[in-house]
Amino acid sequence: MKKLDYILRNWRYSMVEPFIPEDCEILDIGGYDGSFLLRIKNKIKKGYCIDPLIQPFKDDKLEFIKKKISKKFPFPDSSFDVITLLAVFEHLGKERIIFVEEIFRLLKEEGIVVLTVPDKFVDSILKLLSILNLIDGMSIEEHDKYNVSGTPDIFTKKGFVLKKWKKFQLGLNNLFIFKKKSGDNILV
Repeated sequence: MKKLDYILRNWRYSMVEPFIPEDCEILDIGGYDGSFLLRIKNKIKKGYCIDPLIQPFKDDKLEFIKKKISKKFPFPDSSFDVITLLAVFEHLGKERIIFVEEIFRLLKEEGIVVLTVPDKFVDSILKLLSILNLIDGMSIEEHDKYNVSGTPDIFTKKGFVLKKWKKFQLGLNNLFIFKKKSGDNILV
């Protein structure tokens, strides 16, 4: 990664970190190198990161699992207080709805999912920055010009409540916080 990649990533992390509760169990999907979990390690009880490029690692608090991001994750129901997808949701293509269902399964009652999603016009900016060799532009080709405004509808139809939607990075990125509805309030 280049310097600008790190600046943008750390800005994204700084937006998300305040929403991660103390002593939680967290799953970071698509966390690349596990750097977000390493950043919040002292705040959490246990953290897992799944990514096809990550170097496997395990200690008393963290476990990095090298695995393709799939429709089914190797954890039992209601395993996590928090699930994060930081600059990942726009890569999921037509399988977004299946992933949201799996996230719902994995979250404990009242658990939250935190995601950051760039606006679709960011792809053009990223391509230019990549051509100028200012960023690495990791997996830009997978973005599929995702329309971020549809994100709340995808999650609320699967039993989540939108708690926060905030633009950041000069309005080019979006932070979403969704809460899993309690069992007696789930939509059918």
